[in-house]
Amino acid sequence: MTLSADSHGDFETIARSTVPSELAVMKALLESERIPAFIVDGGIHQLHFLIAVATGGARLQVASEYAAAARRILADLAAGELVLEEDDKAPHENPEEQSIVSEDKRRGRALGAALLFFLGGS
Repeated sequence: MTLSADSHGDFETIARSTVPSELAVMKALLESERIPAFIVDGGIHQLHFLIAVATGGARLQVASEYAAAARRILADLAAGELVLEEDDKAPHENPEEQSIVSEDKRRGRALGAALLFFLGGS
């Protein structure tokens, strides 16, 4: 997977991969954050892997207005900063810190659900 800065009109390619299921997990994560995302050329690449290699892989695209936020989320994913579980019992003195924890939990749950879906969990 490579992060990209290609722009095609109102949409920007933010990631490329020769493995469309990798992009599907990213798409699910972005959609959990209310960022509409689209996988371009994913189907043909699943059928003809050599075409995927020759063309640089399938592309994950978002509307230009969401591109910066989508890149931040994917950078967090790549850095391993998204969590799957968090202890709710510890009170947070700072409400802003609680908001950050809640946002990370939501992302982690979305990522976990997407992984279960793609691994045949449901």
